[in-house]
Amino acid sequence: MQESVLKTVHLIDDEIFKCRIGPLSLFLKKQLNDMWIASSRDENRDGDPEELPEIPDWQRIALPEKHQEIQLNPVFPDRSVVIDTENIYRVFRKARSRVYCRIPVFIRVTPKDRDDVIIAEIPTVILSNTWFGDFTEGELSYALSSTARRVLHKELFDPHLVVCPMEINNQSENELRFEKMCLRVDRLSIYVKDGEMWADETLITHHGRDSHSDIEMKGVVPVEAKGALLLSRPRTPVRRSVAVRTFKILRDISVPGF
Repeated sequence: MQESVLKTVHLIDDEIFKCRIGPLSLFLKKQLNDMWIASSRDENRDGDPEELPEIPDWQRIALPEKHQEIQLNPVFPDRSVVIDTENIYRVFRKARSRVYCRIPVFIRVTPKDRDDVIIAEIPTVILSNTWFGDFTEGELSYALSSTARRVLHKELFDPHLVVCPMEINNQSENELRFEKMCLRVDRLSIYVKDGEMWADETLITHHGRDSHSDIEMKGVVPVEAKGALLLSRPRTPVRRSVAVRTFKILRDISVPGF
C-alpha cells in the first residue's frame, strides 16, 4: 500500500523536516513566524528523501503568526493539462470510450488550521508549457509526457500521480479523430483509496462543433475507486457542464514549437 500524500507536519524552530513524494524531496523548517521551504527532484519514486543540497535554494516566507502544525495536501496543477494519445485516436460516431490519464500533483503547504493561507505550491514534476488551441483561440497549458490509456495496471500507480477517468462520448454524425486532448484539472477533486489517488470522472460529449465539447465533471468518486476518501476539492467550483475546446482534431492548425 502506498503512503497517502496528505501529511500533517509538526515543526520545531530550526529543525529541518524532510519527506519524499514521488520524485520530489521536500524540506521545511521554521524560525519564529518565518517558513523556509526548499525542494529537489530525482529519478526515484519511493524510499527516503534526498539529502538537503549543500547550498539549498530556500524560499523564505514571513507569516502573520506562528504555526507549529503544517499541512501538506495534494492539488492539481494550476493550469489545464494537454494529454498525448500517443497515436491518432478514433471514436466512431455514437460510440463511447473510457480512457485514463495520470496527472502529477502539486503539494500545497498551509497551516493545519488555516487552509485558506496558501504558503506555497510545489510541483512534484516540472511540467513543460504548451499552447492548446489555434491562433485565434487557445490557452497556455501544461504538456504531459505520459499518454492516455485504455487499461490500468497496478504498476502504473505512483505516490505523486492522480488517475483521471474520462468517458468520451461521440454524439456527432462524424468519426472523431484526434491526437491530443485538454483536461481542465482545476475543476476536479482528488480522492484516495489504499494509497492510490483518483480524480472524479470527466464526461466529454462531442457534438461535432469544431473541436469544442460539452464537459461535465461528475463530482463523485469514480466506480473504480468506490469508498475512496476526499483529499482536496477543485480549485474552481464544479459547474455541471461547460462547452470548451477539448480535442486537437487533425485538421486543427499547429503552432510551430508547441
